[in-house]
Amino acid sequence: MFDRTDIRAAVEAGAISDEGAKRFEAFLKARNDPDRMLDPENLRFLTNFNDVFLTIGIVVLMGGLGFLSAITMIDLMGLPRMADPETVAEASEFANRIKMVVMLAPLPLLAGAWLLAEYFTGRRRLLLPSMALSFFVVWAASVSAAGLVSQFISDSQMLAGADGEFNPFQALTSMGYAGFAAATLASAALFWRFRLPFSLFLLAGSIAGLFYTAVVQAAGIQGVTLMLGGAVTLAVGVGTLVAAILFDMKDPTRSTRNSDHAFWLHMAAAPQIIFGVRALVLGSGFDEASTQFATVMLIVLVLFGVTSLAINRRALIVSGLVTFTASLWVLVNNSGWGGLNSLMLTALIVGGSIVLLGGGWRTVRRTVLKVFPQEGTLGRIFPPEPA
Repeated sequence: MFDRTDIRAAVEAGAISDEGAKRFEAFLKARNDPDRMLDPENLRFLTNFNDVFLTIGIVVLMGGLGFLSAITMIDLMGLPRMADPETVAEASEFANRIKMVVMLAPLPLLAGAWLLAEYFTGRRRLLLPSMALSFFVVWAASVSAAGLVSQFISDSQMLAGADGEFNPFQALTSMGYAGFAAATLASAALFWRFRLPFSLFLLAGSIAGLFYTAVVQAAGIQGVTLMLGGAVTLAVGVGTLVAAILFDMKDPTRSTRNSDHAFWLHMAAAPQIIFGVRALVLGSGFDEASTQFATVMLIVLVLFGVTSLAINRRALIVSGLVTFTASLWVLVNNSGWGGLNSLMLTALIVGGSIVLLGGGWRTVRRTVLKVFPQEGTLGRIFPPEPA
């Protein structure tokens, strides 16, 4: 199985002419489902089932390597002999050695995952195994960096005031900065080395983590209200969405790797936008919304759905499904439908809407695009639907 991206790659490699590629695409379009052929979110996670088999092996191998490295470092640091410290000095030494284990134990995992990525990502371009390996690289780099910073955190910095109460806030924020910064660098290195689209998802998440850590440090744990958290989350999500749209603008036809890059940024942006909007609109965390707030949230999510159709991305719709379902259930339940009847009607409406959109995405897009500009910069943000 292959799609338009594979055809474009063949043209770039010189295996087929551009004119031949266009004729081949027209031939496939005539024979197959055009929606599937021209879909911008045609994910190519799997070449065959061997990718799943290989990914399972990678996860098990990396898990075993991680445990082996941790156990080896624990033994080398002599932690089993210091399990019951009797003095303050012994307790301090025990803590210092734990910090060393946290810093050093992930390094073999980082090296092993990167070496495997050189083969499976760099040479064979196997996406699902590459995604697993990139996650282990970023995770190991993050933990090791947090352990490195912990070496410079004294025992006195873990205590607050004259009472000597345990207060790890400063230590955790410092380690958070280090961990997310290392994750950002590792994700950027993966993207630079392999141009792996999934690494942009990890990069966006790592940068978001830096922003959230900064907000928590500036406001304090007690000062991070639902409104502040929602505003920051929404801002970071919108920033990520803008980056995704910039990639989309480079590829209005969704036929190059820029489309894959944009997809993962959309996936990173959408949950943050939805969570941020929910926090600002509902102002009630995960509590059940009132009829008024549920109505407002439903309207907002419908607008997001229209935006998702206009930019030809389903991420906003998928990310908002849980909140959309919950808001719709509140309205249905408060309209006189109760119990199983409310659940049944909500499921029918949500499921039916998804099926209609999934089956007629291109048709619905053509209708929505009538109110959006089709030329210039906006025309590249809201790409036209092929006839």
